[in-house]
Formats: sequence, C-alpha cells, structure tokens
Amino acid sequence: MKNESLKNVMGENKILKKDIFSIGKVKYKIYNPGGNITALVNGSDYTANQKKLINKMIMENNSQVEQVGFLNNKINRLEMAGGEFCINATRCAIYEYSKEKKDKIEISVSGTNKNLIGRVLNDNKVEIKLDISKNIDELIEVQNDFTLVKIDGILIVIFDEEQSKEYIRKLKDNEDLAKKELKEFMSKSIQTNEKAIGIMLLEKISDKIMINPVVWVKDIDTVFYETACGSGSLGTAIYNYYNNKDEKIEIIQPSEYSISIELDTKEQYIKKAIITGIVEEV
Repeated sequence: MKNESLKNVMGENKILKKDIFSIGKVKYKIYNPGGNITALVNGSDYTANQKKLINKMIMENNSQVEQVGFLNNKINRLEMAGGEFCINATRCAIYEYSKEKKDKIEISVSGTNKNLIGRVLNDNKVEIKLDISKNIDELIEVQNDFTLVKIDGILIVIFDEEQSKEYIRKLKDNEDLAKKELKEFMSKSIQTNEKAIGIMLLEKISDKIMINPVVWVKDIDTVFYETACGSGSLGTAIYNYYNNKDEKIEIIQPSEYSISIELDTKEQYIKKAIITGIVEEV
C-alpha cells in the first residue's frame, strides 16, 4: 500500500493549505480492472475538498491512474472522488473487501442509492449484480444524433459506429483536442444532474462491439479517454438490447480486455445486470 504526502499539491489558497495539513499521510492501493486504472484510498472520512486534493495528488504521482475512490473502514462502502457511480471502481472495491474470503458481499456506492452484490471468482474476475428494475423506455432516450442511457450516477451517451468514426479519428490524431471538443459538446448539449457523463464511441471488431469511452466527471473536472469503462459497457449493453434484444454481450475495451454483461430481462423490462471482468492489484 502506498503512503504519500500531499505537500506537493499545495495551492496558494489558505483554506487549501489548511485542508492539506489536516489530511496527513494518505494510504492507497492501485488496481487494474481490465484497464481504467483505479486508486482506492484507505479511509473515506474526508471533506469533498480534501477528496479533490487527494485525487489530484494521486493522479500527479501516478500517471496511469484514471480515477480515485475512497473505501470506508467500517462498512462496505465506496465513495468516488467526484461522487459519481463507477462500475470498475466498484469491482475493485469488492476485490479489496472480499479477496481473502471470496464470499459474496453487499456494498453501497456513491452516485446510487441501490446496494450491489459482488464476489471474486477463482480466476481473479470480479462479478457484480446491479438492480436496475426499470422499463427500457425509462433507460433509453433517442436523440437525433445519439442515444442517452440513464444509469444512476452517470449518464451514458452512445454514438453508433458510423457517427463514431470521425471522433475516433480525432482522438487518435490529437487526443487532448478531441477531449476538449467532446467536453464542450457534453457541457452544452447534455442536460443532467448526474455527477458524470460518458460518451461511448462504438466500433465493430469482428462480430463484437468495442467502446472508446470519454468520461467527464464534473465535480473534479477530469476528462479521460479511458482505457476501459464498466458503466459505459453496461450502457452499451442496454443500448444493444434495445436495438437487437441480446441479453448477453462481451464488450471489448480500449485496453483489449473485455467486460461481460448479462441482462435479466422480461420483454421491455430490465430487472438486473451481471457485470464481470478481471481485477488485478498493480
């Protein structure tokens, strides 16, 4: 477990300095949930401002980290730095809480008021079950140029394969410029109270779907072209079910790992989702 000081991210504001000195040492571990490298801090008893500072420190010291969460030491609870709901970070939290016992556990997560059930499988894959209990027309909203998938804690924006081509080319040519353009699109075109917005740019790889996720977490103002996205994979699975009625799908991540989604459905109603993918401690 890493143990680092926050002195190197001190700002000019006296309140920030006070927050930094009151935090002290920060202990955390880094995980690879098939891409989307995640740092989880030991303890969650921090103010919102302190979480932002810790998020900044960890990302400055670990360039591969894409997101930061905080684990409660008393109960099974994960709180993300930006208050969003993140499936990959949730799988990492379940791995940390239950890796020795390999029992099913119940966990609460920021961004959603529904608890999740998860377990570590024998091959270091982590499975979570998420209660959805919504009709498909509550989850899907079709716009002229994109489709919205409404998941608690994050709004997923889906561009189909043809619409995605130009954005994917821009990401490969100049990632920073493309992320800036996509953030501007999200801020101007998407109205939501959710803590995060994720754009999924879809590609077909043989007969499988690959996602290119660009995620904006509003409260901490981070925009990442993520190497994997569990919430985006779930959103894509719901989008695919809406269009093709497939209940099971394997979605390839930019990291070339895959996340498997199984939807428990009845006609136009989705009861729950089972999300499975690898988690490794870095």
